[in-house]
Amino acid sequence: MPAARARLRVVAATVALTAAVAGCSNSESAPQKRPHNGSGTASDVNGLQQLTVTTGADLRFHPSTLVVHPGRVEIILKNVVKGGSGGPPHNLLVNGLPGAFVPLTAAGDVGKVTFTAGAPGRYRFVCTIHVQQGQTGTLVIEPRS
Repeated sequence: MPAARARLRVVAATVALTAAVAGCSNSESAPQKRPHNGSGTASDVNGLQQLTVTTGADLRFHPSTLVVHPGRVEIILKNVVKGGSGGPPHNLLVNGLPGAFVPLTAAGDVGKVTFTAGAPGRYRFVCTIHVQQGQTGTLVIEPRS
């Protein structure tokens, strides 16, 4: 009987160790692992730099890198619906640039903001609702050549 108890303890310890290791191997949810991709450069529309960013149920911005120059910028945020089902609302906040905030935009709607891009640099933008799920991007302000 003591040998059977010893084997049972070894099996229980092995199962517990296997479960612990498996639990540590994938601590992030699927949306946090999705890549950020795409880069977009502003188009001049009557002296206003304009960019369109789409988002949706994937909790990503497309494109996730926006390139502008100092001056007036308009960001248009389209919350797209794919497959006929609605998705979550989104917003877009550029950290470090006053007034650069697209308010809450429901699935299927469009929001926009116009602001002044100042000093060249890199600025992080986020969906304040889904930043923990990794919905972020980068606004790059390049000097005029």
